[in-house]
Amino acid sequence: MRYPTSGQSDAKSQDPLVVDQIDQSQATYSKRFMNLLEAYPQYSQFSNEAWYPNSPGTYDSLESLHDQLHGLIGNGGHMSYLDYSAFDPVFWLHHTNIDRLFSIWQAIYPDSYMEPAVATTGTATIKAGDKLDQDSPLTPFHKDTSNNFHTPSSVRDTETFGYSYPEINGNDIPGVKRAVNALYGSSSGQSIARRGEVEERSNDSQPTATIQLSTGVPSASVQPSGAAQPSGVAAQIAGGLSEMPGPSNSSLDVLQQGTYQEWITNIRVLKTAVESTFFIHIFLGDFTNDPKYWSIDPNLVGTHTVANPLVANPSQIHNTLVTGTIPLSAKLQLDADKGKFDMRNPTQVSTYLKDNLHWRITKMDDSPVPLSEVAQLKISVVSSVVMQAQNVSDFPVWGEFTVHGDITDDKTGGLNVGEPS
Repeated sequence: MRYPTSGQSDAKSQDPLVVDQIDQSQATYSKRFMNLLEAYPQYSQFSNEAWYPNSPGTYDSLESLHDQLHGLIGNGGHMSYLDYSAFDPVFWLHHTNIDRLFSIWQAIYPDSYMEPAVATTGTATIKAGDKLDQDSPLTPFHKDTSNNFHTPSSVRDTETFGYSYPEINGNDIPGVKRAVNALYGSSSGQSIARRGEVEERSNDSQPTATIQLSTGVPSASVQPSGAAQPSGVAAQIAGGLSEMPGPSNSSLDVLQQGTYQEWITNIRVLKTAVESTFFIHIFLGDFTNDPKYWSIDPNLVGTHTVANPLVANPSQIHNTLVTGTIPLSAKLQLDADKGKFDMRNPTQVSTYLKDNLHWRITKMDDSPVPLSEVAQLKISVVSSVVMQAQNVSDFPVWGEFTVHGDITDDKTGGLNVGEPS
């Protein structure tokens, strides 16, 4: 069941709405993955969603990417809830792709892997607080008939199991970078979904819903679609990819020769702040009053999922702070191209974000959650000056991250100036 029409036994899947949600967030997903490849060389930060205090450049993770699709595909159906997600066949496709993304990262950073750590959350066989290392058993997966379990060490290389992925290219690092640059475009922000407005779809038989913006002004019409084609801003950005990693004339404005600035929304929240799985939606500009349409709103920059079991065990995940990101640069550039501000002027960008950045939270049934009721929610904005890559077989080089506390200061759920980032 995907995005069910209700919580009743006669509910039906709404696959066209799932397509629209994924379409609206697809390029953001690609951009997040590219950011991980370029700026997360350490396995401990890359692998999981745990918060590392005062490390504003390490808020994203492969686990967060994994959770995002669980939410967008399920939206109240099987994929939304970790207890039941494997009953949907798409679960296996999704996890195969996560395995592929992990393999790509491993090929680029072959010397970084699991370090001894304490489990912050629990599973059926691991308790929160257990010490884990590369020799910890991966129950219930046996590696032989003698009742021995696989360990992180034994599963480090996919070739152990007789397979690999085309992008790995014999672990040739420049070749891997060239492959992912070709697949996902430049890291300059062009790969984030451009959302000017949601286009009308070709299927005229579908009902159209008029979105009412938070300002009270009618927005574009939104139709469910069965076609997995980028629309609105998504189509604009997807169509603007360049061959070289880094900005082009149609991409992010260059600050100085060979550099440009990336802007990112950082998300931090208590994993159990809302019962079970929930969404955090990031907008830039006015958005609809109807939470049912937040995940496909024209001014949605991206939707982040915080995934939980349908019935969480508080003793396992109590007080766990988790993180994720929504990149902002491409949507900012679109607005800058309309003359709203100068992308090359960080002060103007900050002012624009302070006036136009918004966030909202919904449960899997699309019901809104008041921001004041979401425990330890902290939304912040960070930026980094990035040096453009020199060729298609290389990545850009990210600089130190700056936290712009003035953008979110005194906003409900926002990081205040002086608070830990």
